[in-house]
Amino acid sequence: MIYSPTEKASGRVSAFYLPASGIRLLLLAFLWVWGAGAAAATPATNDTLAISLLTCAPGSETYALFGHSALRVTNPGRGLDRVYNYGTFDFRTPNFYWRFLRGDLRYFLSATSFAEFRKSYRQENRAVTEQVLALRQPEAQLLHQQLETTLHSGARFYQYQFFTDNCTTRLLGHLRSVTQAQPLHHYTYADSAIRYRQLLAPYLAPAPWVSFGINIGLGMPADRYASFEQRLFLPLELQRALAHASRLGRPFVQQTRPLLTTTPPRPPQVFTPSFFLVGLGLLLLLAQLLPARYSLVPRVLQSSFLAAAGLMGCFLVGLQLISLHSPVHANYQVLWLQPTHLLWAFVQPRRVWRPFLAAALLGIVVGGSLGWVVDYIEPTSESGLLLGLLFWQLLVLFRRCGQVAEPLKQAGVSD
Repeated sequence: MIYSPTEKASGRVSAFYLPASGIRLLLLAFLWVWGAGAAAATPATNDTLAISLLTCAPGSETYALFGHSALRVTNPGRGLDRVYNYGTFDFRTPNFYWRFLRGDLRYFLSATSFAEFRKSYRQENRAVTEQVLALRQPEAQLLHQQLETTLHSGARFYQYQFFTDNCTTRLLGHLRSVTQAQPLHHYTYADSAIRYRQLLAPYLAPAPWVSFGINIGLGMPADRYASFEQRLFLPLELQRALAHASRLGRPFVQQTRPLLTTTPPRPPQVFTPSFFLVGLGLLLLLAQLLPARYSLVPRVLQSSFLAAAGLMGCFLVGLQLISLHSPVHANYQVLWLQPTHLLWAFVQPRRVWRPFLAAALLGIVVGGSLGWVVDYIEPTSESGLLLGLLFWQLLVLFRRCGQVAEPLKQAGVSD
């Protein structure tokens, strides 16, 4: 038995005793309880990086119609919560609109706090969804390092290409880099045969005039079929792909949660391009029915229409010549939306113009038939209406040139 020194000196001995091994066990238990209590008294720190894909819903502004993607990096233990965004450009850039149109405006990677990011999208009334990705810690750390290195170097700038190199494809490139594989294995959920132009249609539906302009401006690259990988330039397509993706038999997305939920109002669009073109057609028809003394009215309407169409054709030609945006190249719609329409708006009806007008009419027929004959272009209702109006007005001008030539010929004959 073991006694305390005071008990042994006084001769008072307790009946309670422990062997030496028991004292060691009691001491270990005491230390464990004390350590647990200290741990409970001190808040636990989480030094784990988490990477999330943030997908932002389309907005009302033209540049926001297709949505947006960003990466969120969090580390609660270090107080880190940043959002990395490849869709940044500077309005203060010299010759901003010219460079934007030409395609050499520099986009760049930027970073901001998540609080600022959320505040911005709340003000824009746009929904944001977060997908927490199943990355290993070395992969998450490597991705964070890549983003920070790029952010503080000249590599943060890049030349934006809508279909192939944008804010979404850049993030996908980082994910593939750190995983050293393509985690997107489930392709069966997606339609296999779909064109780029068809992919854009749902996003452009709320903005019919923007849709009209973009569909006129896009060339043959927009009417090629997009593979599963190629369609991931759209933020919502990437979000959908990751939701179906797996890696090593496990979902690539650990958790999906809405960060902002909004329902932006969509006012009904009454004055659409189709409405305008149908109204213009009726106006041109009524002008043709006016008495002869009002012959100037249909001529002015026709000239105005052909001048506007000619300016659009000049714009298409110029866009193909100067723009670095590949989707606007090889735009065979210029076969029917011809720059020479500007000439027909101001010429006086003469027989000499008939061969040239016949060639213009043939160009409209060929350009309009491409969608059905060689499956080159996906025709839209607006472009079909515009094409029909152009053919009709050039045909009217063609007939007028023949009608006014004969009296002039007779006037030059003497008895």
